[in-house]
Amino acid sequence: MKIAALIVAAGRGSRAGPGAPKQYRDLAGEPVLRRTLRAFSTHPSIDAVLTVIHADDRAAFDHAVAGLAGLLPPVTGGDTRQSSVLCGLEALEDHAPD
Repeated sequence: MKIAALIVAAGRGSRAGPGAPKQYRDLAGEPVLRRTLRAFSTHPSIDAVLTVIHADDRAAFDHAVAGLAGLLPPVTGGDTRQSSVLCGLEALEDHAPD
């Protein structure tokens, strides 16, 4: 069975207050998104990890994941969480997860 993890991180995190979106904020010296992606990318049962990001966040994403291995290139999300999930699912189509 081929398993893919889809991490939807395109939100603005406005409820977290001013500053960067919460997925790029540090938690114990490390971006929250990096912690999440590392957990999934090193899991022995997961074959592919794809992240959906906001169009404005590519530099923040690249910084957050620098040095992590096993990640697919991120895809840009949509205007809503639902459309962002759809963008991610469509991008996984070529990887044919079960």
